Amino acid sequence: MKPEQFRQLIHSIFSTRDEEILCAEFFDLLPRYVDLRAAGQDASARLPQVSHHLGQCPECNEVYEALLEAVRSEEPPAAS
Repeated sequence: MKPEQFRQLIHSIFSTRDEEILCAEFFDLLPRYVDLRAAGQDASARLPQVSHHLGQCPECNEVYEALLEAVRSEEPPAAS
């Protein structure tokens, strides 16, 4: 195991909570979370369980990043 992978594993272990959402629940909430982020709102404050899951699950984090990028690429350019 590489040192960075080990650090991530240890961080994940010590960051667990008594109540966490599963990946299926994460995917149900993901569109709302992405919409909030794309709108410049504090999605982490509104959906803390999603934010926490992103820090715990690299696979879900990859999906989130891709979806956020897709949403941002469809937004019209900002007016100057």
